[in-house]
Amino acid sequence: MTKKTNLARREFLAGSALALGGVVWAGTGARLRIGVAGLKHGHVYHVLKLAAKDPRVNVVALADDDEQNRKEGERVFGRPVRYANHRELLESEKLDAVVVCEEFGRRGEAAIAALQAGKHVFSDKPLCTRVEELKTIAALVAEKRLEVHVDFSLRHFWARAASLLQQGEVGEIVGCTFAGPHGLNYERRPKWYFAPGKHGGVINDLMGHGVDFVHWITRRRYAEVLSATRACVGLPQHPAFETFGDASYRLEGGASVFGHVDYLVPAGHSTTWNCGIVGSKGDATLSERDGLCLRPAGAAERRLAANELRADSPHPFTDFVGLLTEGTAPLRTTAESLHCSLATLLAQQAAETGKTRVPFPAKL
Repeated sequence: MTKKTNLARREFLAGSALALGGVVWAGTGARLRIGVAGLKHGHVYHVLKLAAKDPRVNVVALADDDEQNRKEGERVFGRPVRYANHRELLESEKLDAVVVCEEFGRRGEAAIAALQAGKHVFSDKPLCTRVEELKTIAALVAEKRLEVHVDFSLRHFWARAASLLQQGEVGEIVGCTFAGPHGLNYERRPKWYFAPGKHGGVINDLMGHGVDFVHWITRRRYAEVLSATRACVGLPQHPAFETFGDASYRLEGGASVFGHVDYLVPAGHSTTWNCGIVGSKGDATLSERDGLCLRPAGAAERRLAANELRADSPHPFTDFVGLLTEGTAPLRTTAESLHCSLATLLAQQAAETGKTRVPFPAKL
């Protein structure tokens, strides 16, 4: 994938545990032994299907504390789900990495336990729901030279667009807006979503995809949460559940970013991510449905269909496996996964407290 994204080797190393001397499996011919901690969200089954087709991977065991989840995991996995939680999994199996797909409020705990045990982590988004957990994760990554990757997807959907924008097709990027409206699909949504302390807020839940993509195309870190807001509307059976969230950011260098997410798409209608980019020499729009519209100053409008924008790499999990087994550069480094997780956590906090102009720490 390095051809399309122009991800320089030095950039990759700067954000990877490899720069710290971490061991990878490159050239050993061994299969990566993976355990799965939690079957709480449907995203985990896509990862399991990818793992089943990947000759570099051996899914050793799964863990979940819910009987229905265990039954579904056994149906998909084809073997019994032997463990009730990540602690039993880590104590009982020899693993190289752990896939975390617990309830959002328990993901930080599972990721920290895996890192403490010396295992790399691939997590569904969000990685955790508390800044303190993220600080612990970052400290363990540095101490133990481990990788932590988060399943943000827009880099894989819009890779070719990112390459064009990074090459300066619209000049320096000075502003971005993105929106990720979602359908709640209440009847099919896991019930833990609506339990106190399990979800962690709509901004931290959904906004990471857009936050991560903007970070990638601008090559700028987030410097400040300017403001954020949330609302609990449209779901009377759970009046405290957040269904709407906005956040405004400033990037290093001064570019502004505005993101919106919600769970208010009417039933039966499609959901799609959209992004608008304003540059010093043009602008662009991106859509999961409509692809890229690029308008460079002084040149004709250019369009690329959505299926022309996809990365060679099919999924962040495939990148994670490739890094650990072959040392290939992923689309997203551990450092980027942690930075973008911090961006959504700080915005969620700002929405909950009403604070504005919240600065990012120099380091986690």
